Order: sequence, then structure tokens, then C-alpha cells
Amino acid sequence: MTQHIYYRIEMQLVSPLSVGGGMNTKTDHDIVRGKDGKPYIPAASIAGVFRHTLDDNEDLQKKIFGSLTKNEIKSSKVIFYDGILDTKEISSVRDSVKLKNKVGVDGAKFDMEVIETGAKFTTYIEIPKQAENIDIYIEKMIEGLNKSVLRFGAKTSRGYGAVKVLSLKKVKFDFNNKADIDLWIDFDLYDEKEWSNINEYAVSDALDGYIRINLEIIQNGAVSIREYSTDVGRNGETLPDYKHIALSNGKSVIPGTSWAGAIRSRFCELAGEAASDSLFGYVIEKKKDDEESELNKELTQKSRIIFSESIISDNTTKTMTRNSIDRFSSATKETALYTERTCYNGRTNLEIFLKDDATDKEKAVLGAVLLDLHNGFLSVGGLTSVGRGMFHITDLSVNGKSKMDELKSNNAVMLLEVKE
Repeated sequence: MTQHIYYRIEMQLVSPLSVGGGMNTKTDHDIVRGKDGKPYIPAASIAGVFRHTLDDNEDLQKKIFGSLTKNEIKSSKVIFYDGILDTKEISSVRDSVKLKNKVGVDGAKFDMEVIETGAKFTTYIEIPKQAENIDIYIEKMIEGLNKSVLRFGAKTSRGYGAVKVLSLKKVKFDFNNKADIDLWIDFDLYDEKEWSNINEYAVSDALDGYIRINLEIIQNGAVSIREYSTDVGRNGETLPDYKHIALSNGKSVIPGTSWAGAIRSRFCELAGEAASDSLFGYVIEKKKDDEESELNKELTQKSRIIFSESIISDNTTKTMTRNSIDRFSSATKETALYTERTCYNGRTNLEIFLKDDATDKEKAVLGAVLLDLHNGFLSVGGLTSVGRGMFHITDLSVNGKSKMDELKSNNAVMLLEVKE
């Protein structure tokens, strides 16, 4: 039986999205925009994310997505469409800097443009003349989006590019049925009326391939992850020189990059750099005069652990003006007066996805790191030497099962152990 299948997917960002357009006009990494200036998710990016899920099954990957080599040319059996922004654009700029031992690395400061959490996109997927049940694999990949395991754009393992599927609809036309062929000829993919009478298609959120770690966390005092401001005050308003990073709606956040950086650093201290690279991934940067080689490809590994971005609630913010003090003379430094806005005493959630091939040692070391976070030995963000960035875990579960007994007994070995 030959079928022609369409999917309509409405999705909402649950973390910031940065799909680069190859430009650096506004930032070091500008988002891609259409000729109307609106951001979108390119179909090529969506196809790439789906295709990479089959990296371990090259034959199936070629069968569904095609291939282009010197000896073989196969077209894709699936057609992807751009993800079109349905809501008003909310874009912002995120500052980042690479740290080593809590010190910024020279030349490693960069900023990137993002679409903020909450934006909605609609995209379509088409399987023309299906004859081999390809839709089963595509629906499995769509489920991956809904579970936040598949993500779009840059820094996906560090909290960016996660979506929630709000609506999934599927329509099939049987090409062995003349009436269906007539309906297909008149079908307009972009006409909302065509989809209005089609029932929602269920999307599973059961997680395969990963261990889901959920933490409920409260702050012990202040946290400071800086976002520098160049805004000009009006009516005599004093604006801070820098503030804790927040969404455009004012809600403070802890980026996945901050969680990953702090946890990776402590993991490295406990298990060594090689073990840290194996779990958190690494990239060997090539010099411009280097030729592409298989060796360079082997020296790049994707992270096997994914962090969410955490939105802080029930917090207070304080704006304070300070003067930097010389640590040797205890005198104030000239021209070192600054104003900061800091986030205090909030609560948040952190979600970590750990590949289920993680070894017992990796789980035990990661458990020890989380215990350090819980007991105040691991701080996150800036100004940690003066008491900022301390947290306390109020609830912890692994794949939905509570691990509070192990947390209270400081049992690092069993904290992340998964029992069938």
C-alpha cells in the first residue's frame, strides 16, 4: 500500500534557541532570519537533528534520509519544512566566557543572540509515497523532541534548543484509493482549515536511552551570573552596570552552561580530565592551516550529559552600589565604583539527562558532585569566593523514583543508581 503522509507540529521553546545564520553583525553568533527579518528554524536544521538520531545505524539512515557519495546518490524519503515563528519575536543577547579554575580564558569571551523561552513555532514533515513504514521512525524522532532529548541549534547539551510539542497532527492519503487521490490534489499544507478537523496525534514522553535526573533546589543567599547592561536610565533612574541574567519578562534564570561548567569542573577534580572529557564531551579546535583528517574527526566527542536551563521563582532582587577593594591595601580602587542587581533566595528546578550507557563510576562521581552541591561545597556562578551561588537540594528523583534517602545519607554510589 502506498501512502502520502503529512505531519503538522506545533512546538514551544522551553529553553532559549540559537540557530546561527552565519552572521556576526549584532553578536558573535547572530540567529538566522528570513527576508522579513523574522527568525525561523531552517528545514535543514530540523532534518539534521532527526538524521543524527540514526548515526549508529548507517544503513537505516541512508534508507530514510538518502546519501550523496562518489559511488552512490540516494534522495531522501522525507521532506522537511522550515519552522515558522507563530508568536511575537522575543530575542536577546547572552554573554559567555570560557572559564578555567574560575578564571576567564584570554580571548574566550563571546556573545550570542537567542530566541527566548516561550516562543512558538510550527513546522511540517512530509513523507511522499511511503511504502516502508518510515512514519514509525519519524514519530519516534518527534517523541525525542517532546522529551527534550532532541534539540535545535547551538549548545544543545548545555540547556539550549529544547522544545515541547504542543500539538501533533497527522494526515494520510491512500494512493490506492481514488477518493484519497482527489483529496490529496486539493490539499493545502499551509491552510489551517485543512487541519481543523484532524484529531490530535498522541506524543509519548516516556524516555529511552537516557536517565532523567530531576532536582528541586533552593538558593542559600545570592547567585550572580552576570549580564552586562548598556541601557540608559530615564527620569534619573539608576541602572545597574551588570545584573543577574534574566528573561525579557524579568524572571531570573540559571543557564545550562553555568550548571554544566560548575558540575564539569568538580567532576574533573574528582575523576580526572580524561573521565570528564568522556562524559561531558570535547572539541579539538583545528588551526586554519590544518587539513581535514580522520584524526581531527576522532578528537571531537559529543556530550553524553544534557543540562536544562533553570527559571528561578519566589526570589527577590536587590540593587546595590559597591566599590572594589584592593585586597592587599584594603583601600578602595579608583574608578571602581559599580552597581549590580543580584538574585536572592529563590527556588528552581534542574533537569539532567544522562546517557544510559554511563558507567557505574561515572554515576557515582556525578552523585558525589550533586552531594557537594547539596551540602554547599559546590557553588555556581560568579563571586563564589564571597558566598554567592550556594544551593540546597530539597527533592531529587531518578526516572521518577525518589532518591531522598540516598541524598540524606550522602550515599554517592547509590544516588543515581537505576533499578529495574
